[in-house]
Order: sequence, then C-alpha cells, then structure tokens
Amino acid sequence: MYKHTFDPNILRSYDIRGIFEKTLNSNDAWMLGYFFGLTIKQNNPLKLNPLIVIGMDGRISSPILEQNLNEGLKKSGCKVFRIGMGPTPMLYFSSQYFNADGAIQVTGSHNPKDHNGFKIVANQKSFFGDDILKLGKFAQEGNDTVYSGSSKKVTIDEEYIKKIIAPLKNHNNLLSNKTIVWDCGNGAVGPSINAITKQLLGNHIVLFSEVDGNFPNHHPDPTDPSTLKLLSSKMLEVNADLGIGFDGDGDRLGIIDKQGRPVPGDLLTAFLSNAIVKNKDKTIILDIKSSQVAYNKIIENGFKVEIWKTGHSHIKKRMKEINSPLAGEMSGHIFFAEDYYGYDDALYASIKLLELVTKDHNLEDFISALPTTFPSPEIKVTCSDNIKFNIVEKILKQTLVDYSSNDVIELDGVRVNNKCGWWLIRASNTEAVLVIRVEGTSEENKKMLLIEVQKRLKNAGLTWELP
Repeated sequence: MYKHTFDPNILRSYDIRGIFEKTLNSNDAWMLGYFFGLTIKQNNPLKLNPLIVIGMDGRISSPILEQNLNEGLKKSGCKVFRIGMGPTPMLYFSSQYFNADGAIQVTGSHNPKDHNGFKIVANQKSFFGDDILKLGKFAQEGNDTVYSGSSKKVTIDEEYIKKIIAPLKNHNNLLSNKTIVWDCGNGAVGPSINAITKQLLGNHIVLFSEVDGNFPNHHPDPTDPSTLKLLSSKMLEVNADLGIGFDGDGDRLGIIDKQGRPVPGDLLTAFLSNAIVKNKDKTIILDIKSSQVAYNKIIENGFKVEIWKTGHSHIKKRMKEINSPLAGEMSGHIFFAEDYYGYDDALYASIKLLELVTKDHNLEDFISALPTTFPSPEIKVTCSDNIKFNIVEKILKQTLVDYSSNDVIELDGVRVNNKCGWWLIRASNTEAVLVIRVEGTSEENKKMLLIEVQKRLKNAGLTWELP
C-alpha cells in the first residue's frame, strides 16, 4: 500500500511548491508521480498507458525531483516522455505537440534558489485548486495498485523554437537596425534565447544565458526593480532599443523601453493588444491588480475587457471559457490564444512584441502617451498563510458596509473604486503575504488610498507601515 501525506503548505492554489528538503523532498516527487498517474488513468479508462510529458527548470534540486517523479509515474503505469531542462512553456508546448494526457514541470519559478515545485497539466488544462487538494487526499487514503510503465528521453527544443519565432518569419529583416538586450537571469530560458537570437537579425546582446541554479547574478524575478538594474545598465551602455528579462522558468517577462522605463505586464498587455487582428470582437482579460489605464487603452483598441482573478491557472481556465485571444497579468504572465495555445509563454510574448516593433508600433511612444496616474508598485505585506485569507474576508465584509457593491470587485480579494482612484487588498496564493496595490488620480490621492488601506488592515488585526 502506497500512502503519503504532503506538507499542507506545499499544496498551493496554482501548483505544488515548497522548500527543498524542508517542506518538499524527493519522496513527495515520487508520490506525486504515482498518484497523479493513477488520477490520469482513472480519467482516461480506455488508455492502458496514458502519456505524461515531464520537464524541469535549472535549479540544483530539479534533477533529483524529476528522476523521482519519473519513477512514480512509471509505477502508476504511465508512458513518460522526459524532455529534460527547459522553460516551463516548452513543457506546455510539448504537451500540445505530443497530445499528452498530462504534463508536469519541476520548477520553483521565480522563488529563491532553495525552493522548488511542480506545475501540472491534465488533458491540456491546468491542474490546480481543487484538483491538487483531491490528489493530496487521494495520496493520504493510499492505493496498492502497481502497474508497469515506461519512460524515454525526447528532444523537443527545435520544434519549440520553430513555433516561437513563427510570427517573425516575414518580418525578421525589419529588426536589422535594432539593438535588443536579453536578460536570462541564469534561468532555464538561456539555451532557448541563445537559439532564438541566432535566427534573428539585428544586434542581440544576451546576458546570463548559462543555466545556474544558484542564480549568481540576480534573483530571477522580472517584476522586482532591483533585478532589472543590470539589464538597464547594459541597455544604456549599448544604446539599446529594448530590454527583455525573464523569470527562472520562462513563463513571465519584464520589459524596459528605450527610455529605461520598466513596463508592467498590464500595460504591456495593452500594447500587445495591437497584435490581435482576427478576434476584434473578443474579450481581453486583465488580472485584478491591473491599472485602469491598461483597461481603458484596450477598450480604445476596440476590444472588450474583463478583470479576472490573479494566477496563471485561473487566467488560462477563463480564457478557454470565454474564448479570449489575449490575457495578461501585471506580474508579466502574458497569454496568447490567437495562433498560439493560450498559455503563459514569455518567449513567445517577446517575439510578438518584436513583431509589433517591425510593424512600426513604438513601445516608447505608447508609454509616453499614456495619461498620468499615480500607481503604487505591487506591495507585499508579510502575513501568515494561516490567517491571510481570514484577514481579507474581514476587510471585505466591512468594505461592503462602507461602499456600494457597484464599486467593489470581490472575485479575488477586495478591489474598490472611489473618488481618489482604486485600491486592492488580496491574499497571495504563492507566498505568505497580502498584496496591496493602489492607483490614484494624483499624488495626494494615492497617499489617501494608501492611508485607507492601512486603516482597513489595522481594523482587521494587521499592522502595516506606509512606504
């Protein structure tokens, strides 16, 4: 009888994630493979050996986790294709390419180097939320079934790169006078970016493409301004037109324009809406942290816009439900479903950005022409996983007393519109923090919004000092 109890802190809303050799270990990987494989077999009763594709990022702990994941999947009777080290979107691509029944990437994403985890796909859909909780319960109850599966290593890199650069097939020559700096951050995208830039015209400077799980140059999080300093410095040195940075597993990107301004994912999504040409009657999705400016610009481009829950799994699910051609999160997850698969692929998003550049869409001019608002960055307030959702629930209840329901969005935390602008308080699904963001119509109104957030946190039992 195989039975296992996962540390409850690693069973997250979007994926499974923990600290290696503390809350997450090799046995967890084996048990995940075994019980996930059995779950896939139950959902596909006519398949004797369902196909599962697995990959991994460049973290030091990833190979041992991938090996144990593979062994568990084989014990469940699955046929396993091992694509090796690469970005998470290459794993998603492989799932589509091989028409797999499931797929798992071993990755710690943008988290510190001692973290790791698993992003999971079942039947080309995100496996998350209740799916993960049910798998945890299944493992706790146990199973004594043993099957004989198989595994083999497969190579998918060339096919993936071919698909990624397809949008530039007829426009590559228009990049010949551009200088672009790419920051791989020693993450899993390095080899892919080297392969891509060799096929592009123009002057391409690639930083930190050697995969190193110690991340010796900077933390692999492109939304953290401090991680963009080296990219900005290099751009200034070479007079670059554009800077592109990636997180540790290549599903998020950070952009810097020619003036050295970081472009958050919501505004980048608004700019990238210019690339949608076949689905002008469709709805583009932004996450709840997104600026009202991004919302309005997408409307100006002729689309409808929907604000939705933060989180790549939530966004992908919603895109399929409403047949959305494009979605984006402030955090840099960008999802294209027009001529692509609807998952978050920072490499593909970067190529779509370059495609717009070749068509004379100027990102620098776009950013300069935006109306002036006064947004805060994404502010993270430390709050225990055990109480963070209760804190938000308390704030929501009082907010619905103080405001009209028409001014409150409660699908993911609490977002409120008022005369000063808007404010947001939500519980992170990946970290022990509350996420705060405000956008004021003036600097004074921004301050007023932050003061209101501070008071509401205090009334709910959490002290937070204003930045």
